[in-house]
Amino acid sequence: MNICVAGETVKPANRPIRTPVRPLTARPALLHWVTPQELEALREALGQGGLPPDFLEKLGRLAGGDLSQRFIEQNCRVFAALLMASETGAFPDASPVQRERLLRVLAYVRNNEDAIPDYSADGLTDDQKEVLAAIVELGGLLQTYKAWRLRNQVPAMWPAYEAKRLHA
Repeated sequence: MNICVAGETVKPANRPIRTPVRPLTARPALLHWVTPQELEALREALGQGGLPPDFLEKLGRLAGGDLSQRFIEQNCRVFAALLMASETGAFPDASPVQRERLLRVLAYVRNNEDAIPDYSADGLTDDQKEVLAAIVELGGLLQTYKAWRLRNQVPAMWPAYEAKRLHA
């Protein structure tokens, strides 16, 4: 069994084998399918604190799908939340390059007519690969964001939840 860490594969005998880490800008990807207009529309919607209705609808469909579809949906929601927190200045740890990478992945997943059209049999395979690649490349940022969210945003959600529960 191999355990993969960014830039290194560790074998059970604990003999590391170095592998190259690709910088964000050098990874060949399918993200060239995303147009500047699609990026700007998504950037604008996130700047207003949400996702476009068509993308929310797609994420809703993915949430009701199989495990791979839920993987795409859940991670896209994390990416979007990170970008919105970064946009407001609440979460300042994401660099412009990292934000652009996440935005491109979201725009790619939003697009139904990409490298493998989403309506075909394996139509979400490419979307899943792009989401996974972003998770691998930006794993440290995502973990930092999740820890920040637990410290700063989640506690504020509990009073609202408790109030709803008590009035129900």
